[in-house]
Amino acid sequence: MRRFIALTLLGGLATLAGHAVVSLALHPQSLAPVSVLLQGCAVLAVGTALFGTGMIGLTDGYERVARRVDELLGQKDLADVDDDLILSDSTGLQQINRQFWRGYSRTGMGLGVFMAGLLGLTATLGRTSPTLFIVGISAGIIILTVIAAAMSVGGLRRLRTAHIGVDASVRQLSRIPERRAPESARPARRQRSSRITLFPRSSSSTSRSLVREPHLSRP
Repeated sequence: MRRFIALTLLGGLATLAGHAVVSLALHPQSLAPVSVLLQGCAVLAVGTALFGTGMIGLTDGYERVARRVDELLGQKDLADVDDDLILSDSTGLQQINRQFWRGYSRTGMGLGVFMAGLLGLTATLGRTSPTLFIVGISAGIIILTVIAAAMSVGGLRRLRTAHIGVDASVRQLSRIPERRAPESARPARRQRSSRITLFPRSSSSTSRSLVREPHLSRP
């Protein structure tokens, strides 16, 4: 996580520097050499790529750990746990997820505010004198850098806090025993239904006695 935060910060600073160089060199009456513009554009492109790579890495790492926490919450027996868990149900995980995405959007918005503000300021001051253009752009760069830094650093702090929370939850939940599967009750034996006797024993015995009775002799 730390390397992606560092990569995001480095990319953001490079993006700010490249955009500032390009903006300062775009006055129509005092246009900078092409080499300066190309260098500024190259720094801007590299910085944007580094910033995007860092943000994607932070997202992938967080989502992988958050999915693991969700799996553990469904597998572990949390009924008799005495320890204070950072996350004990899916509601807490959803709150941390919202905190992460708020920090993510705030970080991206910080860089977006700088780029959009400086672009609008450059277009507005393009018709003024070169001296006023340089002074106005320089002042705008300072103000926008402070605003962008406050937003992006605050967003990265939220990202880091959310990532640390889910990472610590994985370690806590891994030490808890798993939930036991409920024992299924054995099905009771089905009693055999009594067979229907066509000829009961009493009737059969009676018939046998009648057969065995001697015949009366004729007179």
